[in-house]
Amino acid sequence: YNVRSEFSKESQAVSALVDLVSAAPREKVVRVCLSGLRNMATCLDEVNPGPPGSQKFDGTSFLTSMLGCGLMKAIEYLKERQFTDPDIIDDITVLYKLLSANYQEMSRWEVYKTEVESGHLQWGSTHTEAFFKENARMMEGSDGDFRLVKLLIALLTSHDEDVAAIACYDVGEFVRHYPNGRAIAKRLGAKELVMNLIEHENVELQRHALQCVSKIMVQNWEFVK
Repeated sequence: YNVRSEFSKESQAVSALVDLVSAAPREKVVRVCLSGLRNMATCLDEVNPGPPGSQKFDGTSFLTSMLGCGLMKAIEYLKERQFTDPDIIDDITVLYKLLSANYQEMSRWEVYKTEVESGHLQWGSTHTEAFFKENARMMEGSDGDFRLVKLLIALLTSHDEDVAAIACYDVGEFVRHYPNGRAIAKRLGAKELVMNLIEHENVELQRHALQCVSKIMVQNWEFVK
C-alpha cells in the first residue's frame, strides 16, 4: 500500500515513466518503463490494502493518470515500432487494451480533468469551442473554488511551449463561455501571465496568448476575430 501511495502522489511516477516512453529511447529503457507502467496498471487494492478508511490506490486510478499524461498516444506510436523483445510487445498489447477500456468508461469531462491535473496538455477534442460550450460550468468545481482554472493558469508558465499555448486557449474559452468568466480569470491572475507571453519567440504560443488576452479584454470577442 505504501508503495502504491507514494507512486500516486501528483502522478509523478506515472508522468516520469510516460515522458521516458514518449521520448522513444533505447529498447532497454522502453522495456523497463513499460514494465513499471504495466505493474501499476494491473495492481490490486486488495493486495496489501491500506488502513481502514484510507484512499484506494489500484490499477484503475493509475490508468486514469496514464491517460491524463498522454500514454495512449505514446502506446499507439510504440505499436508501429518494430521491437524484437517479446516482453515489450506483450506490455504494449496489455497496456493498450487496459487504457482503451478505461478511456471508454470515462466521460469527456473526466478525460479533460485528468489531463489538466497531470499537466500534460495535448491538442484534441477537449480543447475546442464545442467542449467549453458544453462543460464551462464544470470548471467551477464541486466546491466552487475553480481549482481546474487555477491549474490552467499555473500551466501558462510551463516550459513546454505547447502546454502553455493550450493553456492560453483553454483559459480564453473558459472566459468566453463561463458567466463572469472574464472577471474570475482576471482575479486569479491570468491576464498578467498571458500578457507576458504575447511577445514570446514561439509564434504559435504568441498567437494563442494574443487571442487569450483579446478574449479577456473584449466583451464580444467573436465579432472581432
